[in-house]
Amino acid sequence: MEGVAKSDLGAADYSRASRMCDVVMKGGITSGVVYPLAVCKLAETYRFRNVGGTSAGAIAAAATAAAEYGRARGGFRKLAALPAWMGADGNLLGLFQPQAGTRGLFAVLIGALEGGPIRACLVALRRNPLSALVGAALGLALFALALAQGLGDGFDALVVVGLIAGALLAVLGAAVGVLGRLARQLTRGVADNGFGLCSGGPGAGAGGRPALTPWLTDLLNDTAGLPPGEPLTFAHLWAGPDGDREEPPADAENRQLQLAMMTTNLVNRRAHQLPWEGREWFFDPDELRALFPAEVVEWMVAHPPPEPEGAAGEESKARREGALPRLPLPAAADLPVVVATRMSLSFPILLSGVPLWRFDYTRPAPRPLERCWFSDGGISSNFPVHFFDRLVPRWPTFAINLRPFALGAAPDPTDQAANTTMVKTNAEGIADWWYRLPQRPAGLGLLDKRLFAFLMSAVRTMQNRVDEAQMRVPGYRDRIAHVSLAEDEGGMNLTMPPERIAALTARGRAAAERLRDAYTPPYAPGQAITWDNHRWVRLRSALAVLEGMHDHFADGYSQPPASPGEPTYAELLARGPETPPNSYRWDGTAQLELAAEEIEAILGAAAESESGVTVAEGAPRPAPQGRIAPTD
Repeated sequence: MEGVAKSDLGAADYSRASRMCDVVMKGGITSGVVYPLAVCKLAETYRFRNVGGTSAGAIAAAATAAAEYGRARGGFRKLAALPAWMGADGNLLGLFQPQAGTRGLFAVLIGALEGGPIRACLVALRRNPLSALVGAALGLALFALALAQGLGDGFDALVVVGLIAGALLAVLGAAVGVLGRLARQLTRGVADNGFGLCSGGPGAGAGGRPALTPWLTDLLNDTAGLPPGEPLTFAHLWAGPDGDREEPPADAENRQLQLAMMTTNLVNRRAHQLPWEGREWFFDPDELRALFPAEVVEWMVAHPPPEPEGAAGEESKARREGALPRLPLPAAADLPVVVATRMSLSFPILLSGVPLWRFDYTRPAPRPLERCWFSDGGISSNFPVHFFDRLVPRWPTFAINLRPFALGAAPDPTDQAANTTMVKTNAEGIADWWYRLPQRPAGLGLLDKRLFAFLMSAVRTMQNRVDEAQMRVPGYRDRIAHVSLAEDEGGMNLTMPPERIAALTARGRAAAERLRDAYTPPYAPGQAITWDNHRWVRLRSALAVLEGMHDHFADGYSQPPASPGEPTYAELLARGPETPPNSYRWDGTAQLELAAEEIEAILGAAAESESGVTVAEGAPRPAPQGRIAPTD
């Protein structure tokens, strides 16, 4: 097994990569240690064009994008050294630093992670002695009275009952006192800290250790090879290291490198893909200074988005003046990557949310400016395998999934490749994965986890139901490498020892090797999963999807209206300039003629499939579905 202190990928030659790929990575808090060596292994052969992830996967995605930007300046060699740093001297845990008001709760959490419920109770008692004493006061008083009575008149049955009752009441009162104190810290202290135990910035009693967000800011800049004070922005990635950050390509197809991640807007109850375009948001510099290094906030202050021209510009200027002291969020190009990353990894309760502001257009003028809280992208999509999707891809989009071991399986300590899987034929990967609930504990059982597991499974299903279904689709399941994790690996295991971190990083590397071997020629004799096979599967699947959409279009377009007197779609297409509706008119005759030609082609294709010849026959299964969905 590869040791945590050294990796040969730190000295690898990344200059010879000649192929192109995308990569998407799943969230999972500390599970992100899987990714650094995985992307470094891919980077030996591939150059990354699009990179995406959620939560901890967003950290990995941002670091991968920074390393690709700084490839010629040793970006991936620096990234390969990251696991050794994370496994040394408790650095992984040290990134999560609670603030003064949440320090006690965080200590209880760590106690639970390290020693279970009993350790957590002892830590809670040690952290809140005054609350325990106040809660136990009545019981202690009863115990003292009974003891005094016994010492004076003898220990009869009533005195013994008093001693026992006093002791029990003292224990119960101490527990209630401590729980009350913890409940207040949880409901008020966590809320005051942006709904998180840790802000991501320096915390109380950190002892000089780097906190998560400053560390991530420095990591991205150092890996990208940028000078201090100039945070890595999306424009840097779009233009590439040899391009002009001030003039990045406007067309996504011409950008050197794209980075995408998910965040969740809890106030509007919406998922957002970052970076976004065309949205007017505001930020409070004082609020963000508690979450980000000063140079990041100053960059945002110095780079407001350009104002529109004409009447729209006057309206925008008025809104900006009305929003003061909040300032407009930079345009997507000028947004620091660390800000988008932090918005994606705000794991609820553990990490504070990120506040942004926007006007509430459901209210009458003058419309109020309202705060929106952005939390973990994994709330809405923890494995956005749909990122960068095309009907017929020009290069592969790899994905690395994290999931528990199958029933009865356990980690292989000597062969990390055995702890990873990937389909070997087109027929594999269709079956649903099983996330089993625990059984009733044998005997008395100290703790019955079934109800908690049921509730957590409900939450996980809400998070992952779309992603889980997408992973079974042809053209998706064959490009995903799965990394299996035990209960004490990744996730909330903030105190993993170095050897466990080393095992996970080696496991990620093994998963990347599976993807590389499957998609990079020369192929092994009889190998079924290849890049050409993937392209063929996508072509066959895409044609079947388009045929189904053509059929639905033709049925709706050609059938008479359901209600008498309504115009047909053909009549709507051919209506004159005076005939309503007047919205979304054609730009001119050429656009109208093009629309008519496209409709005729769709109707012709639909007629062919109705004649009995269909490309859907024998297409990959399960058949995907074409549908209209919002881009954000």
